[in-house]
Amino acid sequence: MDIRESTLKEFQEGRIESFYMELYPSLLSYARRVLGPEHEFLAEDCVQEAIYRVYQSRRQFDTPLQMRSFLFTCIHNEIITIFRKSDRKERFLETRETIDNTLIDELVLQETLDRLYLAIDQLPDQLRRIFELSFEEGLRHKEIAAILQLSPHTVKKQKAKLIQLLREHFKDDATMLFLLAVI
Repeated sequence: MDIRESTLKEFQEGRIESFYMELYPSLLSYARRVLGPEHEFLAEDCVQEAIYRVYQSRRQFDTPLQMRSFLFTCIHNEIITIFRKSDRKERFLETRETIDNTLIDELVLQETLDRLYLAIDQLPDQLRRIFELSFEEGLRHKEIAAILQLSPHTVKKQKAKLIQLLREHFKDDATMLFLLAVI
């Protein structure tokens, strides 16, 4: 999740529409995953509180990276507060290091997913649709072929092509190549 310079500037001027459009889904996804199913319903509250704090300090950021770091720190702190208030206080204190490591792992995962989906958004429409049907919805070649009115063989070839395009896009990134190898 990268914050564009123009988004930072607009945000500093008090215009938040592009900020929400670009960042809110990723922030919400991150908070939900870290909170887990038991506290997932509090994710929006965490994100909103973090955005409010960033908004209050919006003129203090010189770079998008500073704002992004502050934003994730605020979400992190909100999540810590939720865990502290939960009936699992003792467990939280015992697993503080695990939680911190989990938050870092989740942040890395979110960054990786954001980069992957940004690359997927750049694919031609049909390849992007095949990706959605195959990897997000878990449909088989025959099912995808029926939906898109293609032959299963064409779907198979198109799927191989989209994976190849993604591999080429991330050819210098070992982490992303590993992720694509798992697909």
